[in-house]
Amino acid sequence: MRGTTTLDHGALLAAIVDSTDDAIVSKNLEGVVTTWNKGAERIFGWTADEMVGSSIFRLIPPGRQSEEKHIIATICEGRRVETYDTMRLNKSGVIVPVSITVSPIFDAAGNIIGASKIARSISDRLKSEETRRVLMREVAHRSKNMLAIVEAIVRQTAKRSPPADFAERLSMRLRSIAASQDLLVSSEWSGVEIGALVDNQLSHRLVGSSILAGGPALVLKPAAAQTLGMALHELLTNAQQFGSLSIAGGHVDLSWALIEEGALFEMKWVEVGGPAIAEKPTAGFGQTVLRRITEGSLDGKVQHVYAPSGVQWTVRAPTDMVLA
Repeated sequence: MRGTTTLDHGALLAAIVDSTDDAIVSKNLEGVVTTWNKGAERIFGWTADEMVGSSIFRLIPPGRQSEEKHIIATICEGRRVETYDTMRLNKSGVIVPVSITVSPIFDAAGNIIGASKIARSISDRLKSEETRRVLMREVAHRSKNMLAIVEAIVRQTAKRSPPADFAERLSMRLRSIAASQDLLVSSEWSGVEIGALVDNQLSHRLVGSSILAGGPALVLKPAAAQTLGMALHELLTNAQQFGSLSIAGGHVDLSWALIEEGALFEMKWVEVGGPAIAEKPTAGFGQTVLRRITEGSLDGKVQHVYAPSGVQWTVRAPTDMVLA
């Protein structure tokens, strides 16, 4: 036969009150604290010995004294103060954001003898809300920037491309941007490892065979990764159509380094073994990316030379504009 246990409901209730993370405090109608649980100690810092017998106004920040007077007046009318967000002070004098509910306490005869207050810290909730607001602003900012880039690509590609080539050129440029975006998303926009960007934009199939790429392990800022990704795409497209990658035996030497004691970032694209270039290409969107957009985004300088051996493209920019 199973044994039976008689529950001491008073002790059980006291244990529940003492174990909760919420501050559960009672006070008389003069605002003097009569009980103070462990949750109140954790949130506000004072122990029960320090608070029982003291005024609840000890917790009220300057400028909010009238708030507590209103609460006591409401309780004296037998009404509950519904949950609301406010501020209180901890033992160190630091403001603590809390959510508070206050209910009247009645004696056996039905007289109001005090109030029971439940306070919950909302610091984490407020931090989460602020983080969400910051992220939404950041998403809006990045979306506007990306839409501006896409708009420019569409407009310039349409302006500079024969109708038969427009769709393919636009699609390739948008895929290039999307590839950089994928790397940024995977890193939570903290930056992109330059080797990953090179592989991503130039394809694993080419890097190591037709394109000899090398340099130190560096992490690029998001904006720098987007800009260099666009530049690499344009260089690759031109090399495959007109340069060293358009014929057998041609290749590209791609390198990057920190120069001038680390003050500058340098990236070089050197085509070798390509066909002779009859004339300098017209200033289309690709040329705009390779010089004007790259220089403007990185606050750097670009050299774009059409040498007999092939295209030589170099960008130098301040390290703090490029590296994360």
